[in-house]
Amino acid sequence: MTAPSSSSYRGWYYDRENGTLDIYYGEGGASDPVEIAQVDTSGLTIITGNLGVAAGTLDIQDGGTITQATNKGTGVTLNTHSGQITLNNASLAAAAEVTFVLTNSTIAATDVVIAVHGSAGTAGAYLVQANTMASGSCNVTVANLSTGSLGEAIVVNFVVIKGASS
Repeated sequence: MTAPSSSSYRGWYYDRENGTLDIYYGEGGASDPVEIAQVDTSGLTIITGNLGVAAGTLDIQDGGTITQATNKGTGVTLNTHSGQITLNNASLAAAAEVTFVLTNSTIAATDVVIAVHGSAGTAGAYLVQANTMASGSCNVTVANLSTGSLGEAIVVNFVVIKGASS
């Protein structure tokens, strides 16, 4: 099946060959309508333009939780696009940093991982940053910004945003 050919077409059609719902928009004039989005079993693909949320929220519903064992440098594995990591309550000296590996099959080297101090522990005393993205993992660095040693089992919230290099 081919795309609708009307220079003022706005709408959608179901492409039986590809099993997709294709969304088109045409401004009028000499050109045919432009395909702007496609929906199939893998999800919604925005072909041209931006995805906007006028009201409400953008929900990442693939989440999970994990608790770190042994110490704050111990790696964890959580294969979801978002989640919470409860860190071990081992002490972290004042002005010290510790880095652990988050193994996660959803992460690619081109992705952006946002990690923050979500809850538990002393508010404002920690700086959390995801870094060194790779295929299947990233590092998470936690810094103690306070003037004293802290031994708290803080919760780190994270989300993976898919990226591309081209």
